[in-house]
Amino acid sequence: MFIKMPIQVLVLFLLIGATSCKSQTNTMKDSDNLNTYSNCPDNGDCSFKVLPNTSNIFNTDEFDIGYLEQIKTDSILLIFEYNRHKTPNNPDDYHIERVYIELPSKPQPLALNDVALQQVNLLFERLCYCKGETGVYQISNGSLTLTSLKQNKFHLNLHFSTSEVPQSISEIDELFSLK
Repeated sequence: MFIKMPIQVLVLFLLIGATSCKSQTNTMKDSDNLNTYSNCPDNGDCSFKVLPNTSNIFNTDEFDIGYLEQIKTDSILLIFEYNRHKTPNNPDDYHIERVYIELPSKPQPLALNDVALQQVNLLFERLCYCKGETGVYQISNGSLTLTSLKQNKFHLNLHFSTSEVPQSISEIDELFSLK
């Protein structure tokens, strides 16, 4: 059934609808999340977490495969996670990569390269149904800069690589806040 409506009423509804939409801007306010995810591959989703009072302990099992144990400390643990989109009807199709960076409770600006990356306990984790290509790996090839902005806001830029396993993420560029 078609309802007859005067053209003026229709135009009024369209104008109200068009002007009530508000575009979003990406400005740095105290309440903003600040995460940029600028280097997330198109075929997945990425997230960035800041875990206060947390550290990782890197261990290896009897097969020399690395794994992590998180403990409570006075450090700050940054976690960047990439989760590749799954293929429908394929329960074994999962692929997750995580990068862990450990900072002191009061972070200072940093510029680290290669082996010095272990000063922030830089770790790369790859989880997938891919035999021999999963586990946790210490990273000692790359560069990391941490720049202090204002009001406990920071800019993190990391470029890294590992020869142990293939990787989908090799660069992280994040803005984050410590609150």
